Amino acid sequence: MFQMTEPARRLLLACGCLAATTAMAEDERGLAQVVVTATRTEQSIREVPAAVSVIDRARIEASGATTVDQVLQGVPGVYAARMDASSPNRIAQTYTRGLPGNSRTLVLLDGIPMNVLYDGQVDWSQLSTQDVERVEVVRGASSGLYGANAMGGVINVLSRAPEPGTKTRFGAEYGSLGSKRLLASHSQRFGATSIRFSASHFASDGYDMWRPDTTIPAANRDKIGTVKDNAGVKLLHEIDAQSFVEAGLSYLKDEATGFYYPGAPGYQPSKREQYVPTVRYVRDGESSNTSVALYGRFGKQWADTLNPLTYATISEKGRYEDRSVGFNAQHSLSLGSIHRVTLGLDFLDGDVDNHFSYPGSSRLRDTRGDLRRYGVFIQDEMALTARWKLNLAGRYDHWTTGGNQVDSGVGQPSTSYRKRSDGDFSPKLATLFKVNESFNLRASAGRAFNLPDMFNLYANTRRGTTTYWANPDLDPETVKAYDLGADYYFGQRGYVKATLYYNDAKDFIYSVRRDATNVDKINVGAVTTRGLELEAAYRPSEALALSASFTFNRSRIEENSSNTDLEGKSLTSVPRRQGQLRVDYRWPGGANLSAAVNRVGKRYADDINSKFYKAYTTLDLTASYPLDKTFSARLNVVNVGDKVYDGIGYLAPGRTVTAGLYANF
Repeated sequence: MFQMTEPARRLLLACGCLAATTAMAEDERGLAQVVVTATRTEQSIREVPAAVSVIDRARIEASGATTVDQVLQGVPGVYAARMDASSPNRIAQTYTRGLPGNSRTLVLLDGIPMNVLYDGQVDWSQLSTQDVERVEVVRGASSGLYGANAMGGVINVLSRAPEPGTKTRFGAEYGSLGSKRLLASHSQRFGATSIRFSASHFASDGYDMWRPDTTIPAANRDKIGTVKDNAGVKLLHEIDAQSFVEAGLSYLKDEATGFYYPGAPGYQPSKREQYVPTVRYVRDGESSNTSVALYGRFGKQWADTLNPLTYATISEKGRYEDRSVGFNAQHSLSLGSIHRVTLGLDFLDGDVDNHFSYPGSSRLRDTRGDLRRYGVFIQDEMALTARWKLNLAGRYDHWTTGGNQVDSGVGQPSTSYRKRSDGDFSPKLATLFKVNESFNLRASAGRAFNLPDMFNLYANTRRGTTTYWANPDLDPETVKAYDLGADYYFGQRGYVKATLYYNDAKDFIYSVRRDATNVDKINVGAVTTRGLELEAAYRPSEALALSASFTFNRSRIEENSSNTDLEGKSLTSVPRRQGQLRVDYRWPGGANLSAAVNRVGKRYADDINSKFYKAYTTLDLTASYPLDKTFSARLNVVNVGDKVYDGIGYLAPGRTVTAGLYANF
C-alpha cells in the first residue's frame, strides 16, 4: 500500500481533468511542473502545445487572497475584475482572451463544471483558498475536450487532498473595512483511508462602492459588504497500489449586506447557498488510465428588489434555484511510443426554477428552464519524432433546452417556450516543435461554442428603471480560434513565453440598448478578439524570484446587421492592456516578502463606447514571518497607493490592510 505522498499524488493527477488534486513534479527550483487540464492527461508543462499558466500552493499563500479569482491577477490573457475580498461573490467577473461574460470561460472545480446554468456566473468562493492546491489556466478555445463554455479557455481549480499523518491548521485574520476571517482544517490518515475537514468564515462591513454616475440617489446608497462561509470534507480510500476511490462535499454560503438606505424589514440584497457533492474512481496502470466521476451542484439564491422611489419597501422578492447532476468518464491508453489515445464522455442534466412574489399583491411569477447535454470526445497525442508532437482532438455535443414563464399579474404574458435541440462538433489541432532543449514553438487551431444561458433565453428582468429582455430564439455562439506561441527556458532558472492569438466569433450574444429603459439580448453577427500574451519568470538565486506578464487585446464588433452603428465598436468591460510585475524574496530564516505592481487599461462601459472606466495601477505587498515551528504571521497590504479606481460597475475601496496569525500542528 503506497503512502499518500508522491506516488498517491501522481495517481490523483493521472485522472486528468477529473482529479481531486495534482502534483508538482518539481526540480530543485520548482520549474518542471506537471499539468493535466490542457490535454486531460498528465503532461510536463514544457511538453504541452498550449498556452498554460499554473498558480501553485506557495503563490496562493503568498498572495493573501481569500477568493480563488483574486489569485488570477497576473495571468496573461485573463482579466479578473473583483476589486476586493469585501465585495460580494457574484459581483466578481473573470474574462479570458477578450471575451467578456463569465459563461465564455469554463471554470472547473476538480474537473466539475462550476458555471451556473442560469447566468453563467461562477461562485468563486466555493472553496476557501486554504483548500486550493493549485489553479491551472489553459487559454484558447477548448471545446474540443470540454464542450460548452470553453470559448476563451478553461480555469481548473484543484483542491487539496488529505495529507499523510495528522495535520491541523488554524488561522485568524483581521483587516480594513471591518474584515474578519477564521480558518481551520484537519487531515488524518487511517491505514489505506484518509480524510480532510476544513471550514472558514469571512465577514466584511464593506464600503461605498457606488460610482459617481450611478442613478441611485446619494441618500439611498449604503455600504456593500459580504459574509462568506465555507465547509468541506474529502474522504479518500486507496484500493490498491494503482487505484483509489474518493468522495467529497463542499458547501458555500455567500451573502451580500447593505446596498441601500433605508432598506426594509426582511430585505435581502443577495444570499446564495451551494452544495457540490462528488464521487470518483481512478485507476492508473502502466500504460493506461481510467477515471469515472459522478457529481452534483445544488444552489439557491435569494435576492429582493426595493421600490426605486423610496428604497423603503420591497417591490419584488426573488428566489433562484438551480440544480445540475452529471457524469463524466475517460480512458487513456498508450499505443507504443507514438500514440496516446484518450476517449471520454460527459453528461449533464440541469434546470433552474425562479420564483418571484410581490408584497401587497397576489401576483406571482415563475421562470423555469432546463438543459440536458451529452458529449463524447477523442484525442490522440502523437510523438511524431523526439522533437515534434501533434495533438488532434474532436468532440461532439448534443443538447436539448426549453423553458416557460408563468405570471399571474394582470396583463402580464405567460409563455411556454418551444423545446430546442441541436448539436455541435468541435475539432482542435495543436502542435509543439522543440527547436532545442531550451526553445519550443507551438501552434493551435480549433473551434468552440457556448450555449445561451437561461437568463438570456427565458428571464425578463428589471434593474432600477431598465428592463432587460430575454430572447428564446438566441443561437449558440461559435468561435474559430488560432494561436501561435514560443517558449524559451533559461535552464532551470526561468522562462519567457509569448503567444499571438486570434478569435473569430459568430452569433455573439450581446446586450444592446433599445432605448432609455429597454435592453435587448441579440446575436451579433461577428466579433473578433486578437492580442499578444507575454509571460516571464526568472530566479537569479534561491532566495529571489521575479515574474512579469503583459496582455495586449483588441475586442470589437465586426458585423451587426440589426444596428450597423455598433460595427467597429469595442466590446464592453475588456481592457486593451494589462500587466503585472512581481518580486518574491525569501530570507534564510523563512521570512517572505512579495510585491506586485498591477496595471489595468481603459475599458468601455457601454456598447456605443461613449463611456469608459479609466486605467489604473496598484501596488500590493505581502510579508510573512515564522514565529516558531508552530506559529507564523502575515501582513497583506493591497493597493498601497490608496488608488480609488473603477471596476465593472463599482468602485474599488482604496488601500486595505490585513494581518493574520496561523498555527500548524
